[in-house]
Amino acid sequence: MTIKDSLDQFGGFHDWYLDVIATAMEDGASTPNTLKLGLYDQSRRATVCFCGVTRASIVDGGLLNIVNSIEELTPDNAAYAAAMEMLKKSAHFGKRRAEHIAYLFSTVGAEIAVEFDSLEIETG
Repeated sequence: MTIKDSLDQFGGFHDWYLDVIATAMEDGASTPNTLKLGLYDQSRRATVCFCGVTRASIVDGGLLNIVNSIEELTPDNAAYAAAMEMLKKSAHFGKRRAEHIAYLFSTVGAEIAVEFDSLEIETG
């Protein structure tokens, strides 16, 4: 399943609340390489795990964070340049660049850009 297909199963998380932002060091890494976003709507909960993260940037978060959409961006996407500008300001671990760029567009609160290798969505 593609990243787009995985996100589309949840409607891109439109109008879900973001209430958890966590990092982890997976597979013996010495710096954080996983970004986990905890999301909920009125009846469901999901954790979006970005694995193999090489850069991430978070701006404008608050106590209330409502997602407009989470999308994978490609260079032909209008938001790609803005996401890359955000990522330029973030810490970069090593010389490697990850394969994918995703962006959390907000209705209210945090906007997040992340460069990563793979995506997993856990529900429950």
